[in-house]
Amino acid sequence: MSSRVDHRAAEMQAGLFDLSFLYGLKNGPKRDVIDFCMKMDLIAKEYVCPACDEKMELIECSTLEDGFIWCCRKYGQNAHHIKRSVRKGSWFERSHLSMPEVLIFTYLRVKENIE
Repeated sequence: MSSRVDHRAAEMQAGLFDLSFLYGLKNGPKRDVIDFCMKMDLIAKEYVCPACDEKMELIECSTLEDGFIWCCRKYGQNAHHIKRSVRKGSWFERSHLSMPEVLIFTYLRVKENIE
């Protein structure tokens, strides 16, 4: 693989990430962070509504740090509006740091233990 782009793609496929990649996530679109964490099984790829047992929808929410939230809204009989954090049930759930910050600190801690 000759170019850095091809090398980066190969690293992604192998599950190898460096600090510059994680800082790129921190400074990039929030959707990229969500997609990366879903791909790595760090957060749920889908969520089922506890009220109606249907899949919840991932919607953008600019007022939240993560930028997205799981939502189920039904009208009429059995009406409900349920929201769940994308962090629900994950190791990010109790953290007040952004998801990229948690990933960066984790990377640095693991790297420190290896060296």
